[in-house]
Amino acid sequence: MLFWKAAKQALQNGRPREVQINCVEMNANNFTSLCGELEQLSYPGVTITATKAAFADEASRLATSLVQNGRKAPPTFWTADPYGFKGVPLTVIKQLMSIPRSEVLITFMVRDMRRFLEQENFEAPLNEFFGGDSWRQCVSQREAAQREECLLLRYADLIRADVARFATPFRVFEDERRQTLYYLVHLSNHPLGMRHMKKAMIKQSRDMTFWPVTVRPPDQLELDTSEQPPFPRLQKHLSETHGGESMTFEELLNSDYPTGFWLEPDYRSAVLAMEDRGVASVTRERATPTGRKPSGLKLGDRLSLALEQMPLA
Repeated sequence: MLFWKAAKQALQNGRPREVQINCVEMNANNFTSLCGELEQLSYPGVTITATKAAFADEASRLATSLVQNGRKAPPTFWTADPYGFKGVPLTVIKQLMSIPRSEVLITFMVRDMRRFLEQENFEAPLNEFFGGDSWRQCVSQREAAQREECLLLRYADLIRADVARFATPFRVFEDERRQTLYYLVHLSNHPLGMRHMKKAMIKQSRDMTFWPVTVRPPDQLELDTSEQPPFPRLQKHLSETHGGESMTFEELLNSDYPTGFWLEPDYRSAVLAMEDRGVASVTRERATPTGRKPSGLKLGDRLSLALEQMPLA
């Protein structure tokens, strides 16, 4: 339903000429229910179909058909939402991400994984999901939170090695105690896709429905999300993480964006404040119509950040 509403809105806005939605469900009862729901959806330019099949089989078939006969594949967005963690092999995810302009959103059932990590009958699906046995590195972690973090980081390492340029995880809480239910891991080969997904995931009110995973404790993250411009904690983070480095503003975003809650306007505000304090320099190539030095911050502007000690109240 969400994809159909988004497709309908996109067509109404004059973006694509047509949108194709393919739903895959293996369970017979669920498939019957799905077909009943789809029969009620109709809008010119939106084609929506259902297939009773395993995700891996149907996704691989569709991926192959998209690149046949030398055709240019349309932009595609795949969702892999398994029951547990079986049926989403890394080989298929790699096949999907090899298609230009393709992105994948995976439901990473980390709670189930860490629960059954040492049970022999779960070795095969874990090996399939991770494309090997790198998950075994997490067995030695005894605490649940440590196991979850280890599993997620191992998977992200595999993705970034040769599957996708960006792997951005978002934590979904089970309840008000903020226990992790699962992660949504977004894969993209384009920095703009990565940044747009993060912006879409995070509510502008800073009431976090999805929390980007970091190694910082929740109380520290709450401090970060509650502060106002020019974001002193972000300034401190940038100084500690990138002090002494030189890069464009876009390179800074691509490097740092998946690690915290801040969005592009927050980075811009923090860097400009650091420039005003003399702990960051910005080289701008362009000039204003009046010849005055521009004061904004564009993606191509080059930054040099200093390493400093910033006490925070």
